[in-house]
Amino acid sequence: MNSVFQEMLYKESVANYIDHFIIPGKTEKKLEERIIKFLKIIEKHNLCFKQTKYEFDAMEILILGVKVGNGEVKMEDKKIKATLEWKEPTKLKEVESFIGFANFYHCIIKNFSHITRPLNELKGKAEWKWGDEQ
Repeated sequence: MNSVFQEMLYKESVANYIDHFIIPGKTEKKLEERIIKFLKIIEKHNLCFKQTKYEFDAMEILILGVKVGNGEVKMEDKKIKATLEWKEPTKLKEVESFIGFANFYHCIIKNFSHITRPLNELKGKAEWKWGDEQ
């Protein structure tokens, strides 16, 4: 898919993951131009997409646990809830599991490396101890 839509992916802010495409537009005119270009590429390459997978004029979408809309990218509400309800780790493996989960969102969490530093420091200690800093 990347090679078919290469020009749109790299020059027009279109994003895709497998068969999911996000076509943003700052104005209705720009969005319409991009959609028409996208549909022409589909036609040119004889591609088909399920009509049930289309969603037009969405102000906000959920994709891969991320909410995208209104000029923002945020964690999905249920992922925030799961993070807040995460049990306090008692083993190093549990800390690593949490860091792995959180790392998916590193690009949308301001100062992510600074926030996770105390947790990462636990990984290097011979004696593992959960404290106030973590």
